[in-house]
Amino acid sequence: MKHFREVLNLSQMELADRIGCSPTLIGKIETMKRFPSADSLNRIVKALEIAPSDLFLDTDASEAARSMAFQQERKSQLKSEVNKAIDEFFSGDGELPL
Repeated sequence: MKHFREVLNLSQMELADRIGCSPTLIGKIETMKRFPSADSLNRIVKALEIAPSDLFLDTDASEAARSMAFQQERKSQLKSEVNKAIDEFFSGDGELPL
């Protein structure tokens, strides 16, 4: 769970807010001191946009974790490219770069 949370750049507080629990509970789940209830587990996977089974896979080998990391990286790259194009448009002659 921690890996998926970190890939999404979420703090324990932010994830807790998304699922309606305390950050302390998130920390205890991540350190395996507590196991989430079925309802909490359902809210966690929805907030992280993963399948429940992904939480039980070895994160180093998890295709979902790699896919999520790739999507987040690509999203960041695209955002940067769009911002650069907008900056160039407004600082140049008003023509869109192709």
